[in-house]
Amino acid sequence: MIGLLGVVEARRDGAAVPLGGLRVRGLLARLALDAGHAVPVSTLIDDLWGDALPGSAANALQALVSRLRRAVGTDLVATAAGGYRLALPADAVDTTRFGELVAAASGAGDPGAGHALLGQALGCWRGPALADVRELPFAEPAAHRLAERRAAAVEERARLALLLGEPSTEIDALTAQLDAAPLRETTAALLARVLHACGRQADALAVLDRTRRRLVEDLGVDPGAELEEARLAVLRGAAAPVRRAVPPPVPALTSFVGRDRDVGRVRELLATARLVTLTGPGGAGKTRLAREAIAGRADGRAGESRVAELAALTDAHQLPAAVLAAVGEPELVVRSGEAPEPDTNARLVAALSGRRIVLVLDNCEHLVDAVAALAESLLLACPGLRVLATSREPLGIAGEVLHPVDALALADAMRLFADRAAAVRPGFALTPDVTQAVAEICRRLDGQPLPIELAAARLRTLSPAEIAARLDDRFRLLTSGARTALPRHQTLRAVVDWSWDLLAEPERAVARRLAAFAGGATAEAAERVCAGPPVTGDVFELLASLVDKSIVVAVPQPDGVPTRYRMLETIREYAGERLDEAGERRAAEAAHLGVLLELVEAAEPHLRGADQLPWLARLRAEAEEIDVALRRAVAAGDAASAHRLVAGMAWSWIIRGLFEDVARWLGAVVAMEGPAPAAARAVNWAYEALQCAIRGDGSGELEAVTAAVALADELPRPPHPTLQLTWPIHTLFVDADDGPIRRLAAEAEDPWVRAFAFNTLALAAENNGELDEQRQLLRAAHEAFRATGDRFGLGMVVHSLGELEDIAGDYAAAAGAYDESIALATELGNTDDLPLFASNRAMLDARRGDLGAARSRLRQALDLQASWLGNDGALLISLAHVERMAGDLDRARHHLAAAAATDGVDRPHRRTSLGLASAAVEVAAGDLAAARACLAEAVTASVETRDGPVIARVAEVAATLALAEGDPAAAGLLLGVAAAQRGSVDVGNPEVQVAYDRVRAALGREADEAVRGGLELPRHEGCAALVAYAGESAAR
Repeated sequence: MIGLLGVVEARRDGAAVPLGGLRVRGLLARLALDAGHAVPVSTLIDDLWGDALPGSAANALQALVSRLRRAVGTDLVATAAGGYRLALPADAVDTTRFGELVAAASGAGDPGAGHALLGQALGCWRGPALADVRELPFAEPAAHRLAERRAAAVEERARLALLLGEPSTEIDALTAQLDAAPLRETTAALLARVLHACGRQADALAVLDRTRRRLVEDLGVDPGAELEEARLAVLRGAAAPVRRAVPPPVPALTSFVGRDRDVGRVRELLATARLVTLTGPGGAGKTRLAREAIAGRADGRAGESRVAELAALTDAHQLPAAVLAAVGEPELVVRSGEAPEPDTNARLVAALSGRRIVLVLDNCEHLVDAVAALAESLLLACPGLRVLATSREPLGIAGEVLHPVDALALADAMRLFADRAAAVRPGFALTPDVTQAVAEICRRLDGQPLPIELAAARLRTLSPAEIAARLDDRFRLLTSGARTALPRHQTLRAVVDWSWDLLAEPERAVARRLAAFAGGATAEAAERVCAGPPVTGDVFELLASLVDKSIVVAVPQPDGVPTRYRMLETIREYAGERLDEAGERRAAEAAHLGVLLELVEAAEPHLRGADQLPWLARLRAEAEEIDVALRRAVAAGDAASAHRLVAGMAWSWIIRGLFEDVARWLGAVVAMEGPAPAAARAVNWAYEALQCAIRGDGSGELEAVTAAVALADELPRPPHPTLQLTWPIHTLFVDADDGPIRRLAAEAEDPWVRAFAFNTLALAAENNGELDEQRQLLRAAHEAFRATGDRFGLGMVVHSLGELEDIAGDYAAAAGAYDESIALATELGNTDDLPLFASNRAMLDARRGDLGAARSRLRQALDLQASWLGNDGALLISLAHVERMAGDLDRARHHLAAAAATDGVDRPHRRTSLGLASAAVEVAAGDLAAARACLAEAVTASVETRDGPVIARVAEVAATLALAEGDPAAAGLLLGVAAAQRGSVDVGNPEVQVAYDRVRAALGREADEAVRGGLELPRHEGCAALVAYAGESAAR
């Protein structure tokens, strides 16, 4: 047991454990305050030392942890992620035990039981909390919070004693508490009432007068309402009321899953606010959350709790009587349409006055105006009252604090499904064969508890996979609610019907038209799509009303992107039905398409300039809507709209590395028949040419280039930047004719086109091993791209400059360039370039011998790619190289196997990288037969790339194989071929330097001649020599 309610102590088998000095005791106390949970190292350092940090705070903390472990046992102080935790159940700490007893007293229902439980709770205290560690930074605030909770418990026990007619038992505790806190009005008022109930009216008035005087003299304030009420009661001689107990709440029949954080937050709000409203759509679990929140409140100040169930009421006139019955007064029967008895409200105020009570007003939305008025009047008249309301919309009165009841997290939603499923299918568990289907059910039901429970009930007759497959018709499927539930909770349709019926007709019109959006809309887009009769007013005001009524959810966006307004999928499907019934779907979807066309065509010119990031953010926010608009246009055969959307989006997909989207939608639209703007068709053929080039489809590329050029010739000059580049790039790489691209670089009006032309020429120079020309062209491209503000082009150029510095062995310059290119790719969310950039940066560290830094960089990049759902093949191959260099060949093979399973492995560049990395691993392992097979694949793929630096790297790995085979002359030749293909020896690569050294050691003076033999070969002959070596080696 750990004791904090007094001096800090630890006991084992009833005996005190010696703890040592101040900070060891403080460390134990700080961990015990969060028993069972990890406390971060940074928090512990701040809480134990504050500003007076030791020289090495982390080391000092570790020393404290070691001393505490020696005192209490090594297993008790566990290392957790980024910190430490006490490996103890929470109830092994007296603060937790105290809180549990107070909570039990609060939910007891019976005053006698509550009084006894509070007595046990107060018995946990041995003195002032944390008495011997108060000088540590964390202790004073924590001790104050604990003292407040104790004071509240003392007060609540006194209230219960008054109800029980046993006030004399509380005089000593209240007197001591008031002596310690003479300005605490609640304690003073209660002590006065207790003294008065014991017949000591003079003493009661003396307490009140003394407290009044201290308030005026010390604080300059008048006494509050509670003190004045107590004074009037004493002066009038009114006896303390003895109230009849209300039966305690019946325990719930089902478990409560996934809302622990919500329960804690609601209790926190009730400790500081007098009106808390739980809002959310039907079936979100508001009622259950409210009941759980009041069932075990840890703050005794909240006192008793009562629930007024309003769902069955049909008339606002019935409301006061229903609340009166809930708080423990005789019931009044008020029929629908009748006014309540004149004194009902007065009796309600009298019933609540002088009580510390949380009143739950459950299911308020159908009587929201009447509930708001009653709640406000009661809160103004009864200082001890707090109201916890559940409603699909706020009450909208002063002082209201909202707690939206959001969807369950996926893991919690799946736990709820499994729990309810086990009740109808005994033995059901989340086994691997059902996990995916259950996850789909929970996602598609928006993580909402009631629909999930209705789905789980279907397990009597269907499997999870069958339920998931039928969710497109969810309103027919989910109809098996409990017979005893309210009718509106027995089927999914009834849940939504209830909310829909509470809307005004203009609200329904906006809601059903909003169903045209798949993932939500900005306010501006909603105003465009949802306007029109019967909507005559401000669409945004109606949208805001739908948010208040839990029909629509407002979702804030990052990066200055406008807030989005979306529906839960179930509500959207229901609203879609209403949209069809109103005959408005075609008009709504046409307006939706218009909004998206306008956006993408406005954004497209900005995607190559300084405004790139904000426009990309807007397009990312609308990605789901654009996808839906494209699907609708293609399905409808609307070639014009489909071409315009793809032409507007393709470059944004490319610069973020989303080539699957490019391929999917280009494949869909270029084959579409029907009229479409020539400019959009031409641009899409140009992008199709790029796709064909990437996948090595020469004939398809020629067809696409020809179509793009033919259409572009009919367009005004100059055409779209992509069209200006299409033919010159094609002639450069297919016909080896650099005249058109050089003219474009020199004469194009658009600086971005010039920049791209320079960069393309630099790429050709690199492929040809002309490094000096490449550097000159890259510098020209760098200057032009920086002037335009295009981060994509700038990232490519800066990275290429870094590669040149890397080859030259200038680590600092290469690192700076690589880091800049990584930052630019990260800003864009470029999932295609980032793996290459991060891989080269990591390999730069590895070449310098810092394998730990290389691993760390690659793992960070892998984490980022995973969050972007990007391809991580290149990163895994680089990680394999690092592990090979570290001597861990099994781990290297593991990473290569993972890389082989990624997308894009059929592309020549990826096949080359995978083959040469595998060959290098097998050479290191001494398995030369396996190395030869891997090298043969790498050589074949590298020749397909026609990429000089790639061929050079394969030749270098081939040289290491030749050395392993005992053929240093072949190794020298291959090293020469590599230098010729690249245009330089890779000075920055120590493995290449080792290979040169081994050739010189083996051949002596003949080494230079062997290297020169490869260096002087024309490039195509060098490739042939590499292919020949691979073939001869494989035949051995």
